[in-house]
Amino acid sequence: MPNQPEPATVMMLDCITDDDVGRKLRVAGRMLTYDPSTALVLLSLFSHGLLVDVSLVIDPDAVLSTVKWGGTLDPSVDYNWMRERKAWVWVIGWLENSEPNLPVPDPPPYTSPPYVDASIVLKALNVTPARDLDVVELQSALGAMGEIPPTTYPV
Repeated sequence: MPNQPEPATVMMLDCITDDDVGRKLRVAGRMLTYDPSTALVLLSLFSHGLLVDVSLVIDPDAVLSTVKWGGTLDPSVDYNWMRERKAWVWVIGWLENSEPNLPVPDPPPYTSPPYVDASIVLKALNVTPARDLDVVELQSALGAMGEIPPTTYPV
């Protein structure tokens, strides 16, 4: 049997700690800020935030242009999540210790800044829009599976 990729563990963003470093995670959250100079995304869920390094999934030339090298952009790749602030996204990646002094992007002025542990960063392998995401349902399902302790969130 050929080698299969390691599956990602679905986790609520507010349950991620430095104990999860080295794990492949699938996390949902709102994309508050994308900083093209550092390729960092500030992902948030309620009052918690997570730094996401999207340098492996972003093609800067493709993002800035509708045409690339004489052809059109790959229609199977949706870059709209980068342009839509507060859009829900799913991120799959490896949680790593971050470099010292990693800059935390500033959230938009119309949002309250989430708590961000700048010592960890999710190195994204895939980012996809999650337009129909029901966070309360997700939290309930994960709680039922025993992945996280049940937590009551304001609705």
